[in-house]
Amino acid sequence: MTDSNRRSFVAATAAVGTLGVAGCLSTIDGWGDGGDGEGTGDHDDNDSESDADDTREFHYHSADDLPGETLVSFDDLDGWVTMLDAGDLDADEGDPYSGPQSASLTAAEGTEYAGIYTTRSGGEDLTDSTLSLAVRFADQEQLVLTLELFAPNSSRAVTLRRTLIGPTDRWTRVDFGTAAVDGEPDLSNVREIRLTARRRGTTDGPIDCTIDDLRVASRPDRGKVMLLFDGTLESHHEIALEALSEYDFAGVEAVIPETVGNDGRLSLTQLDDLVEAGWDVAARPRTGAQNITDYSDTEQEGLIRQTNAWLENRGFEDGTATFLTPRNVMGPTTRDLVEEYHDRAFRYGGGTNGLPISDSYNLGFFSGNAGGDTRTYVDHAAAHGELAVLHFEEIGPNSMSELAFRNLLSYIDDAAVDVVTTADLDEYES
Repeated sequence: MTDSNRRSFVAATAAVGTLGVAGCLSTIDGWGDGGDGEGTGDHDDNDSESDADDTREFHYHSADDLPGETLVSFDDLDGWVTMLDAGDLDADEGDPYSGPQSASLTAAEGTEYAGIYTTRSGGEDLTDSTLSLAVRFADQEQLVLTLELFAPNSSRAVTLRRTLIGPTDRWTRVDFGTAAVDGEPDLSNVREIRLTARRRGTTDGPIDCTIDDLRVASRPDRGKVMLLFDGTLESHHEIALEALSEYDFAGVEAVIPETVGNDGRLSLTQLDDLVEAGWDVAARPRTGAQNITDYSDTEQEGLIRQTNAWLENRGFEDGTATFLTPRNVMGPTTRDLVEEYHDRAFRYGGGTNGLPISDSYNLGFFSGNAGGDTRTYVDHAAAHGELAVLHFEEIGPNSMSELAFRNLLSYIDDAAVDVVTTADLDEYES
C-alpha cells in the first residue's frame, strides 16, 4: 500500500426513494457545456478537466485525483428548486467540499424526504457517462440518495441510487449505480436532474444532507461483476470454488482470522486452495454481534492491525489492501483507520457502483441471494458499464442453495460482463 492510494476525506451517507412532484421549469447557468445546450458526452478522464476544476479549490481532494470533470459545482444555487413539500435548500459555506459553498438539503421530522431538481432547456448529453457526488450528512444513521435523469421526461428516465450507512458529519463520494430504467431514455438529451435524500431504517428525526461537486466521467465499455464471500465459511471451498472454476471465475474471500480452522469454517489449507485458484482475500475483523463502531478508537485500531498482521504472517499480505466492513456500519474513526491501513473498503450499498471509482472507501455490495433483484443488478452492470459486487455468505442447505448459486453463475456467464477480483480494481480507482 502506498500513500497515493489513501484518501484525505471520510465517509458520510445519503438517501434513496422515488421522487416528488416537479415544479416550474428553470435553466441552470454553467451546467455542462454552457448556454448553447449542446452537450458533447465526451468526458476524458485523463486528458481534460473542466474550467471549473481548474479554478475552483478542492478542500478534500485534488481535482487531479478525481475521475472526469465537474458537471455541477453548486457554487451557485439559482438554477435549483426544492420539490413540493420536500424540505429546504440553502448554501452552506461552513465546510464546503470544494469552492466557496456546498448545497444543504434539510427536511423537518415528518417530512418524507428532502428533494431538489434542475432543468436544462437545451438538453445535456450524458451518453456513456457515469455520475458521482460528494455527500455529507447528519442526524440520521442511514440515508439513501437517489438521482433521476429525465431523458427527456419522467416516462423516459434513469434512476441512480445508493444506500449509505455512516459515518455522519464526514464527506464521502457516491459513485452512482443504476437502480431502474423507465421507457427508452435518450441520455443525449437529459432535460432534468432530480436529487432526493431519504431516511433509511427509521421515519424519525430530521434530514440534514449536504452535497457538492456532481461529476461526470466516461464509463467503461463492459460492466464488471465481483463475487464477494463473507464469513470464512467452508462452503466457499467445498461448493463455490468448484462452481466458479467451471467458468474460470475467481472470487474474493473476506477472512476473519479467529475463525480459520473452526468447525464449518475454512482451514488454512483450504484458504491456500482459493488463492491458488486465483481468488483474492480481504481483511474482515471479527466483531461478533457488535458493530465495529461499538469499540473504542484504540480497540478499533487493534482489531484492524491484528487482522492485517494475521494475513501478512501467513502469506496473504495482498489481502490487507481490502477491508470488508463488519455488519456494514462505518463510523468516523473507522473510516480514518481504514484509510490508514487499507486501500479500499466494501460495505452494503444496495446496488451497483459507477465506474470509474471516485471513492475507493465507499464501494457498495448487495446480496447475491436476492433472486430476480440480483439478476437485475447484473443486467444494469452489463448495460451501463458498472461494477456489481455480489455478497454471499453460506452456500448450501438453509441458505442459498447450491442449485440457485450455480444458476446465478450461469446467468453471469451469459451476461456481457467481466468477472473481476479486487486486484482488477486498480484500473478504475482514482
